[in-house]
Amino acid sequence: MSSQMQARLKPEHTLRYPRLSANMWYDVSPIFPGVTTRRVDIFGRRITRIRTSRDYETVQAAHFEFRERPVEEELRQPAVAM
Repeated sequence: MSSQMQARLKPEHTLRYPRLSANMWYDVSPIFPGVTTRRVDIFGRRITRIRTSRDYETVQAAHFEFRERPVEEELRQPAVAM
């Protein structure tokens, strides 16, 4: 199942996330089935999980912009055999 949302790091938070680029859109991965950005950490901050080229990273949702995945990118996603 592919992610329907993408996130991009806001430029003012680039120092906090040195492994991420503010110029790239990352796929948002569910934290739990069906949950993307609604989980809250122990400090009350909304968090989300994004997929990078190497692994997954859990980040503060307020540090990112979100959008629906463009249709042309969904068509380019490889099919996953089940």
